[in-house]
Amino acid sequence: MSGRVRRTRARRADLSQHFLRTARAARLVQITSIDQSDFVIEIGAGRGALTEPLVHRAGKLRAVEIDRYLAGQLQHRYGQKVDVVAADFLSLELPDEPYKVIGNIPYARTTEIVRKLVGARSPPEEAWLIVQRELAWRFCGQPYGPESLWSLRLKPGWHVEILDRLSPNEFNPPPKVQSVLLWLSRRGHALLSPAERRVYDEVLAGVFSEGATIRQAFRPWLSKIQLRRLAEDLRFDLNADISTLVFEQWLGVVRFVCRK
Repeated sequence: MSGRVRRTRARRADLSQHFLRTARAARLVQITSIDQSDFVIEIGAGRGALTEPLVHRAGKLRAVEIDRYLAGQLQHRYGQKVDVVAADFLSLELPDEPYKVIGNIPYARTTEIVRKLVGARSPPEEAWLIVQRELAWRFCGQPYGPESLWSLRLKPGWHVEILDRLSPNEFNPPPKVQSVLLWLSRRGHALLSPAERRVYDEVLAGVFSEGATIRQAFRPWLSKIQLRRLAEDLRFDLNADISTLVFEQWLGVVRFVCRK
């Protein structure tokens, strides 16, 4: 028996490459809101598992891949259909025009990538990122777990949710951790005004550096009487750990601080 053997270069361990299997990638793209009106940036295009369904679904596609060999393969395969960029996503300038983001990103760089996206001068309208499950929990906070500094900073301007779970066997090679599809959707109207947001960030920074009870954490901003009133109105225990507060209770506290 003879025939051409298809050769694929081995993965680069230094880039934490865990390539998504094609069938699973197509189903994940179907979950998104991406359509022909969208400019989409794919982070970590790799061997093109997500790129292939995105070519047929997005209006304009830019595939970013740090591995120059894989970027070259993508360019050869798709030609003018895809704007392939051989670069580190973290070094790229994000566009001013509306865009959406999707990617099977390096788990070790998840926090840096999310920070770049949400802190951009022009953030994406939506982002779908395949990330480690425990990191996703931290970004989401409630109802997946206690609110974190990350979840509380994101939620005034973003809806954050886990849309799907992925088995390690849906990657090649399988990662040693559990993975999920994290969705970040920019709110049309932020839940806090700029003035309220400044107070919100100040309170968060002070509270999370203390790691104390609710009563102790809010003492610099609120009197004993005000704290008792808020505890009754927002239904929290003043002696509970600050991590027990949910996002909506944080909003209530900060709005009260801004009004007093």
